[in-house]
Amino acid sequence: MEFAVITGLKFGPTTEIPDSTKFFNKVFRGKTSLQVKDVQLAFLKSCKIDKGSGDEALKLALLWVLFSILLMKDKTTKKIDMKFVHLVDNLDDFNNYPWGRLAYDVLVKNMRKHMGPKSFTRRARKLTTKDKPTLPHIDVHEFAHVLQLWAYEAMPCVASYCATRRSKTSIPRMLRWDASKAFRFDELTQNCFPILKAGDKMSERMKVMENLVPAYQEYHTPFYKSLLSWEHGLAGSKRARMMLPREGLSERRKTGWIQRVLSKMR
Repeated sequence: MEFAVITGLKFGPTTEIPDSTKFFNKVFRGKTSLQVKDVQLAFLKSCKIDKGSGDEALKLALLWVLFSILLMKDKTTKKIDMKFVHLVDNLDDFNNYPWGRLAYDVLVKNMRKHMGPKSFTRRARKLTTKDKPTLPHIDVHEFAHVLQLWAYEAMPCVASYCATRRSKTSIPRMLRWDASKAFRFDELTQNCFPILKAGDKMSERMKVMENLVPAYQEYHTPFYKSLLSWEHGLAGSKRARMMLPREGLSERRKTGWIQRVLSKMR
């Protein structure tokens, strides 16, 4: 749920992607595979021809955002998945695709690959064999920006050092933050992740929220409804209607309603 609340992307069952090559053959004639730079160059060329106002420029822009943000790869993975190039031929199908589920799945898969025991063992061996040891690091690709935004929402101390809150009500929540704030990494670790001794108490600003509880307004959004339908199989059911908020509730009743819904979803 946290991923959906932060990004506003839809969840749901994946649908079969039609093998439509009309757009691909028109824009990338003569090519058998594509890289992100090919999409970027084609988009810039289209902007010069029709000033970015045509369907072709829109489709190329969608692909550029998809492969450079949601499904961003590392430098060694150059080829992009051609099925999504075929999907963009139909804008309705492209916009209705469950990008939230796809982006979440590939991000989790990537993190498991780079944060598993074998990965840490390889990095430890490299540290011991180098003449000048360096701090270990993890390269997380795909839509890793969500992890940063989650930290702002769940860790007040991190947000105070790394970001500026622009809004408390914008939906999705990724629109609430400006991450252009400069900070020192050593200050961040010292103040937000100190090594506590026995008996030391953690201050309130150092605590991490266990769950990101959706606000009342967020239950009205398409991404919540799609998540509810997909994750719990409640589409159109009586229970689904019960888990969607009614209008005109008092603040006290809103709080009680949210708690009941969360208890049912666990």
